[in-house]
Amino acid sequence: MKYELAIAHRVCPALAKVAVAYDNKLDMVKATARSLADALNGIHTKLVVIFDGCDETYENVFEEIFGKGHVDGVCYECVRTSAIGNHATYARQHEILSALVDEAENLYFSEDDYIYRRDAFRAMMDFLKESGVDFVTPLDHPDRYSHFIPESRKVEIRVSDYCHWREVGTTCCTFMTTSRIFRSAHRLLECYGRGGCDGTLWLGLTKDYVFHVHVILWMLLRYMMGLDNTWAKCIAVSAWKYHNVELLFSRRYHLWGPMPTLAVHLAKRSLPPFSKRLAPMV
Repeated sequence: MKYELAIAHRVCPALAKVAVAYDNKLDMVKATARSLADALNGIHTKLVVIFDGCDETYENVFEEIFGKGHVDGVCYECVRTSAIGNHATYARQHEILSALVDEAENLYFSEDDYIYRRDAFRAMMDFLKESGVDFVTPLDHPDRYSHFIPESRKVEIRVSDYCHWREVGTTCCTFMTTSRIFRSAHRLLECYGRGGCDGTLWLGLTKDYVFHVHVILWMLLRYMMGLDNTWAKCIAVSAWKYHNVELLFSRRYHLWGPMPTLAVHLAKRSLPPFSKRLAPMV
């Protein structure tokens, strides 16, 4: 393999309504780009940045940080799209990483609102070498602690040199996998580019509760009573709509998340536990 890691990174100029820590998207992108550079320093990486409807000030940020070999080991290039939006830029990420699958050992779908620990990428790449690990997320999502759990089940936890890891059912659209797993799961990974939500994408891959009919019915009841979020709806409707028969017949993939978090997602609903103690990352 030519690279240890290939990244398709999405940047858009719109600041989400749920954004935290920044009230200006350009300032956020400057901070997250510097964080990305610090975490990638010394890792042989192909970084492709998709600028979706961005003006040249956003491109200048990345050119200043990553251009001309400023970050050790990182080969940088940019792609411009004309405000095609969230799902379409994800589809472009999939296309870019598909073209790099023979050149990089690991592949990373990346969004522009994450602040990383300096060892985040080394931690993820290290854990992907473990058996039974197909995907990893850098985020310890708060719903691991706050959502209603419909039934008791054992969750495997493993210890690494960087953090603890536990198997999870879903995450956001920032995640890492190996080229081998990408080849195997590429059709399921295309799902988000066709519509749906991130939960739709992951339920097709992990099959988390998909075949537990009593759980689906119970979660839908809670949803209709206003007691839970749309997760049950993702299982019962969206996952079947966008994955079709592949939801039934494709293999189950294993997604793992870190404890404590390796990154802070700068969105209100995604702030990891103890985020106040992670203030230096933000």
